[in-house]
Amino acid sequence: MNFPSPWITILTFVAIFFSGFFSFIFSKKTVDLYLDNVETKFLKSLEPIIGTVGFVSSFGLSLVILYYFIVFVS
Repeated sequence: MNFPSPWITILTFVAIFFSGFFSFIFSKKTVDLYLDNVETKFLKSLEPIIGTVGFVSSFGLSLVILYYFIVFVS
């Protein structure tokens, strides 16, 4: 099994931390925008789903980018 250099491993942990932080900020902004544009009570009740989709999609995309970066560098 091929192991990347220790610097890439440290960079990976730092990148995952920042990805989680920025995904949270993106999710929060997405929910704020959604709640500003929605007027009915039913659609406002979908706020947790919108937040979850925003977080998962942005965090997943950042992990895919990180994966391709590691594969390209290694």
